[in-house]
Amino acid sequence: MSTVILQPAGKGAAKEHYSNTIANPVQLSRMEKYLSPRQVAYLREIYGERGIPVWGTTPGDKNRNKKQWEKVQKGDIALFTGDNKIFSSAVVTYKIHNKKLAEALWGWKEEGITWEYIYFLDEVKKHDIPVMELNNLLGYSPNNVIRGFRVLDEKKSLKVLQHFDFSSDKYFPDVSEDEYKTIVEQYMTDESLDKERVGKSRREQAFLRRFLFGDKKSEYCGICGKEYPVEFLITAHIKKRAECSKEEKLDYKNIVMPMCTFGCDVLYEKGYISVVNGVISLLKDESELTSVLKDYLDKIIGRKCSYWNNRTRKYFEWHYNHHS
Repeated sequence: MSTVILQPAGKGAAKEHYSNTIANPVQLSRMEKYLSPRQVAYLREIYGERGIPVWGTTPGDKNRNKKQWEKVQKGDIALFTGDNKIFSSAVVTYKIHNKKLAEALWGWKEEGITWEYIYFLDEVKKHDIPVMELNNLLGYSPNNVIRGFRVLDEKKSLKVLQHFDFSSDKYFPDVSEDEYKTIVEQYMTDESLDKERVGKSRREQAFLRRFLFGDKKSEYCGICGKEYPVEFLITAHIKKRAECSKEEKLDYKNIVMPMCTFGCDVLYEKGYISVVNGVISLLKDESELTSVLKDYLDKIIGRKCSYWNNRTRKYFEWHYNHHS
């Protein structure tokens, strides 16, 4: 699951860096000569022609910061603090160790030391959250001051992500197939606390979204066929997830499909529509529909569903039988 990064940036060099390379994102052309062709291509795929918010940290005393940076992964949430407030959050998209790039962006902290452990960010959002609220949530002293770059452990990160609206629907951490299988197997017999189950559910969703979308910025809804940014697409189970056996949940290549949040997901979830022999079909009597809903359904009923095949057929048939 995503973890939370605490990063003071309210004064001194950190405040200057925030202004120079996050509040004012860096053009890829400025960084290109310090990057490999693969790194340039990857960043261009993510950001296009947009400026790129960039942050970096020094190795730290006894490599303390370096060890924290090694924990950072795509989808993590960075919280920037200053004047006893969380004033900004952003999502990690990529990280590199690059001393020459750090020197070009921020210069030297002192001889031989620069902010070389770099991570790139997106979805920068402004906030005005008292640090005291975070302290109370995590059981810290009310007067605790966030000092130094730090990555919270999974348990504390989950508390923060459940309490605040920081999560991303676009970037998510890498979860291996083996880890996904372990999560599913644990979930089937899980008697752990609700918070622990939420953490497992987040990792499960991260794996499924990675399977459906990879690093794509947009994808097509499996019902209406329209292309949307991935943050407007749900990783929808063809057969209701709660009714799936362990084996069916593990059949991730066939059990999920993308559905848009503009109507298709909820219509399928509530059984207004289903897929019958590969065709989007209406299950409700037309007399139950409002004119607005009928107009929407008229555009999708009769469409062919590209996710219907011999491997997914049994899941679509379950959905049809369950709602008809």
